[in-house]
Amino acid sequence: MTVAKSHRLEGLEPDNLLAFLALLGLLKALELTRPEWQPRAYWDVENAPLRPILTIREPMTQEEIARTALEGLLIFKDALRPFSWPRSNQGAAKKTALLSARSRQRKLSKRCISALGTCARNQRKRLVWQMRCDLLASSGASRVDYKKGEVFDTTPMKLPSGQMTFIGAQFDLLSICKVEDICHCLFNTWTYSHKGNSLRFSPDEAQRYAYRASDPSPEGSHTELGASALSGLGLLTFTMSEAQPHWRMVAYTGRRSEGRISWPIWEAAGGSGASLHTIMAMLRALTFDRGQDVSISNLVYMIATARRYVLDPRQGDYGNITRAEFSFPQTGS
Repeated sequence: MTVAKSHRLEGLEPDNLLAFLALLGLLKALELTRPEWQPRAYWDVENAPLRPILTIREPMTQEEIARTALEGLLIFKDALRPFSWPRSNQGAAKKTALLSARSRQRKLSKRCISALGTCARNQRKRLVWQMRCDLLASSGASRVDYKKGEVFDTTPMKLPSGQMTFIGAQFDLLSICKVEDICHCLFNTWTYSHKGNSLRFSPDEAQRYAYRASDPSPEGSHTELGASALSGLGLLTFTMSEAQPHWRMVAYTGRRSEGRISWPIWEAAGGSGASLHTIMAMLRALTFDRGQDVSISNLVYMIATARRYVLDPRQGDYGNITRAEFSFPQTGS
């Protein structure tokens, strides 16, 4: 296989939320296990079709990149373990500790921060507890204060389907993901060949639930396994913050049941691309800089925006994601 410092990620389409989350998850996984690689990414806007380019400081093969990413995912799996539950045919699904009442979330936060402070000399243990803190920051909470008119929502990224538990499904995907699954999702056209748990971030997965008159659960769902496994790690980038009257997620506008999520498309700009921290800054710019004097046009080339919607609220909170539409950022005055 070709050894190179830059790799075109042919599998990651720019208008697919699952693909963008997989890109973020890839960068995070590589940072966890090989920070000396200094992983970066940018979008190849000069060559069609539009795809991201991964750059690293050391020449590696595609298989080596996928294997290193899997090592990072296994650390994330350890972080998820106490919040997950085993999916089986016996008994009802147990509710995860995450995505619950605000008071419980705060207690969990205190425990995680306290544990994080005791493991400074153990690098892997520290990474695990740091990701648990990140999980809490990105999950939100569930509570309605009718007197104050405030709604404390769970993350809009939680797209429930029947008895699927969000954290448990992520844990299961990480448990079965292999190097070849990551390799396929990054460097090949997606086939959605895996039948099993799906987080339904891809529009192709969402349609199965949105346009059926009957419950399709017995048929099982299909997803791109490697991308779904990476997407859980990418979700940590989309933090929640308390705001009135509704909680706010980075790069998201609207209510949890109906809103829009945006992500940037950026160029190399003469460099090797953007780090994960730079991408996080772009996402925050999409959230807070619109309508302000500071323009995000200096950061991004295009903005992708997808709609999060519920087809029929009377049938439950079955959230879905559309394919993104593109726009160019407004230039500063």
